[in-house]
This record gives sequence, structure tokens and C-alpha cells, in this order.
Amino acid sequence: MTAKLALAGLLAVASAALVWTFQDAVLDLMDRGRHAAFGPAGEGPTLAPTVRKTLYFADAKEDLLVPHPVEVEIGKGDVHALRGVLAALIKGPEEEGHAPILPRRTKLRAAFPGPGGVAYVDFDKTFREAHPGGAWAELMTAYGVAATVIRNFPHLFDRVALLVEGQEAQSVAGSLAITGPLRLREELMAKNPEGEAPPGAAGPSGGETPPEEDAPVEAAGAPSGEPDVGGPVGEPEKSP
Repeated sequence: MTAKLALAGLLAVASAALVWTFQDAVLDLMDRGRHAAFGPAGEGPTLAPTVRKTLYFADAKEDLLVPHPVEVEIGKGDVHALRGVLAALIKGPEEEGHAPILPRRTKLRAAFPGPGGVAYVDFDKTFREAHPGGAWAELMTAYGVAATVIRNFPHLFDRVALLVEGQEAQSVAGSLAITGPLRLREELMAKNPEGEAPPGAAGPSGGETPPEEDAPVEAAGAPSGEPDVGGPVGEPEKSP
């Protein structure tokens, strides 16, 4: 009887030691996994650094481009930030009174710098197919994208070339013809509260962006006079 009790006690001690050893191994494995994912204990995950940029949307009342501040991740450099800015532009404004200039289902395929201070921005076919059309709505879209890129990256770009599915866009949705890379159009931008136009952006060479002599966007087959005004981007154009 005494021998049996001794054997039972020995087995209990051995079992406890085995469980303790196994528990230590599990805790050590969990600690190593936590360290690999988040770094040493106490540091925790860190948020990616951000920078304030300015998007340009359409003002629902004045039919002009208005600035809208947003925080964008810096990422690995200017190209990453450029893509973040354009993704935020597609997402649309958060403030009332600002209308989006791009269909919300639009996808950004690529955005990259080209020679001569030109930024190439490539959208998928939704950019064109889901756009409501109309000369003024297309003007807001084309120059809203251009203003957003040039204002935020004046040290890199002074013109923006729009692409759709990798091909240079000849039009946004058929009402306006695009004849080349787009520059800033100050007359399409709302004045600030002090009554002054937004400050001129320094071009890649360091000087002021030169005024555009010939507008690269013009009405395609539209009669002279007031342009055909489209509805808000992302909504079907209403019949007159």
C-alpha cells in the first residue's frame, strides 16, 4: 500500500513537471511570435507617418474647384504619397457643399512621374463610363485632378497627363477634348476667404508655373457660348 502511494505521488510530481515544462514552451513560442510581429515588449506597433495634403473638389454652389485638406501616409516617398492623394480624391469629400470630381468606383491603375515635369495618372475605364458627362463636369474632373497633383507636388510636376486603361485620354466622357498634359487653371479655382486666388505653385524648376496660353481642353463639337453643364460626378445627368 505504501509503495502504491509512493508511486502515485511520483507520477503526480512527474505530470506536474511535464505540464509546467510544456506551458513554458508555449509561452516562449507566443512571446517570440509577438516580438516578431510588434517588436520588443513595451514598444508596440507604430502608426505610419502622415503629411497634410490638399485635394480639390467641386464647389456645389459656385461650380469652381475648392481645396479640401486631408492626411496622407508618406510611405516610401513622393510616388507613394501621390498615389495616396489620388486614392483620397477618388474617395470623395467629407464636407458638405463639396462635390466629388471622380466616380467613386474609379480605380487608380498607376501614377508615376514622366519627363519634363509631367505626372502620368492612369485610371480604369470606370473613370469614363461612370462619369455623368457634360462640359463643365468634365472640366472640373480634368482640372481637379491636375490641381490636386500640381499643388501637392510643385517640386516635381507642373503638368498632368490623364490616362484611361493605359491609353492617353482624348476626353473625359466625350463632351471635352483633351489635347495634351494639363496645367493649372487659376480661373477654375475658388478664391480664399481673403478674396485672393490660391497662391501659384512653384514648378519643378523652382519658378512659378507659367500661365497656360492655349487651354488643352476644349468643347468637342459644342456650339459657341455657355458650355453644357453636367450634373454632379457620380450621378446621372438630368434631362433639361
